[in-house]
Amino acid sequence: MPKYSPHFAFAFLLAATPVVAQSIVAGDGGPVISWYVNEGGEVSKSIDDYGDPLLSVSHYGRDFEIYFYGCKDGDNCTAIQFYSGYRTEGGVRQGTINEWNAGRRYLRSYLSDSGSSRIEYDVYLGENGMSQDDFAEVTAIWLRGMRDFEEHIDWK
Repeated sequence: MPKYSPHFAFAFLLAATPVVAQSIVAGDGGPVISWYVNEGGEVSKSIDDYGDPLLSVSHYGRDFEIYFYGCKDGDNCTAIQFYSGYRTEGGVRQGTINEWNAGRRYLRSYLSDSGSSRIEYDVYLGENGMSQDDFAEVTAIWLRGMRDFEEHIDWK
């Protein structure tokens, strides 16, 4: 009977173990950046006024920002907020914003003090994050929401 080294058995077990995709956590922004870059997006990272990560993302022809929340010294963040602003300078009425919000489950919009239209989507990722597939769906919800909002406010 042939003998196998314990190293061979260990290597065999490792090869038989399914590869689990890394969860997307907010962290310091790195995992979110990597996800978008791997999906063909462009991302630049800066720091917001509170010392937390701030990403400017271009993905599937849409430009938006991602803010980070629940951070400890700019790291170990637990939540993100997708954000996009539109300089409508009072051209969109509050009733239009209210109408859009009434029909939405995840995203919300509002008017700034200067009359610009804004849209946001908060996502809690926690310490363990979410699967890459779920993050892809979160991004799809955001991108569809942006498109629908732009149509609703007649953004050109």
